[in-house]
Amino acid sequence: MKTILVIIDGCRTDGLQQAVTPNIDYIIENGAHTLNASTVTPSITLPVHFSIFTSLKPISHNVLTNTGSPAPSSEARSIIDVAKDFGKKTAAFYSWEHFRNLSSPGSLDHSHLIKSSSVENCDIEIAKAAADYLKFSYPDFCFVYFEGTDLAGHKAGWMSKEYLDAIEMADTALGIILEALTKPNLSGGYNIILHSDHGGVDKHHMKNSQEVMTVPWIAFGPGVKLKHRITDSVNIIDTAPTLAKLMDIPAHHTWQGRAVDEIKSIIYKENSKEKSKTQSEVTVQEGLSRREFVRKTVQWESQSELQPV
Repeated sequence: MKTILVIIDGCRTDGLQQAVTPNIDYIIENGAHTLNASTVTPSITLPVHFSIFTSLKPISHNVLTNTGSPAPSSEARSIIDVAKDFGKKTAAFYSWEHFRNLSSPGSLDHSHLIKSSSVENCDIEIAKAAADYLKFSYPDFCFVYFEGTDLAGHKAGWMSKEYLDAIEMADTALGIILEALTKPNLSGGYNIILHSDHGGVDKHHMKNSQEVMTVPWIAFGPGVKLKHRITDSVNIIDTAPTLAKLMDIPAHHTWQGRAVDEIKSIIYKENSKEKSKTQSEVTVQEGLSRREFVRKTVQWESQSELQPV
């Protein structure tokens, strides 16, 4: 099946709880999720993204800073590279140029960069570009990156009004992608994994604390269970193996994470005459209509359930 990876940079779990996020609420309610996933150390954007894409801890992939010229280890093999190895069509939409290094030359069929400094509401522009591409090019793997939350955290502070507003903007951007997936040629064809790379505290994310190291991790789509709260532990290095399993390709032999098998729907059957109701039958338009609600309608984990990392 086809997959979309959405990363909301710097999004804290309690930020989701306080912000108004009808689209994220929708995929949580109609998918599988945990608000207690863990990120890696150092909790810096480029090292963490290398861990997400290569399923290796930073000490193993050797990218330890936000350098523009990383030198990853020979063990590092990105989900984009592995997907291309198995003939998959790949795409990426992002606002930070350093992400050009997340795959080997030639592995991306389509790469779309919009620098956040060049436009207003960059997350919205990224989402529009990704949605247009999805509707006409049907990639097997698509990476979509929303940077606004991290920028707001560094500028105004994590959990500030500006930060919560940025989460809501990312949610609106996600809605653009979800609406694109309602098109007849895409309906029921994509699984989404959405999570953050790290949280933050004050105006940084360098502290080894719960607020930095704990992130939301959400899966949604026809191959994912409905209304399921993940009970197993999840680390961001588990994302690439899970994406590979959803695309029905093998995990790379160097990957340290494991597929989050708990999310997989066992009742979804493409040709079943009486298939049970799954995400492919729950229209995204229902989720978009949830914008009118101010209160959350999802039963969140309480703060007391968050475990220090």
